[in-house]
Amino acid sequence: MTTVAMKNLWNYIAGLNLSARNRKWLSERLVSTPPVAKTKKKDPTLMTKEEFFAKIERAEKQIENGEYSEMLPGEDLTAHLKRLGYDL
Repeated sequence: MTTVAMKNLWNYIAGLNLSARNRKWLSERLVSTPPVAKTKKKDPTLMTKEEFFAKIERAEKQIENGEYSEMLPGEDLTAHLKRLGYDL
């Protein structure tokens, strides 16, 4: 959480009309509850520089070997991918 967000949170809490009992309850939760860890999912579109250039090299070799497909005139991308066997 950023400093600004923390200050905004504090201002919000300070503006609440909390009884002593509510303040004690809130303070106990803030002190005893461990922060919830966010599970990060790996983005499948991210790659290293090495992986990127390896893909470029493979694509260049495929083009040299004639292993490529061109879109037909007037064909949209979805139709082209379906023609190549992708299940969309």
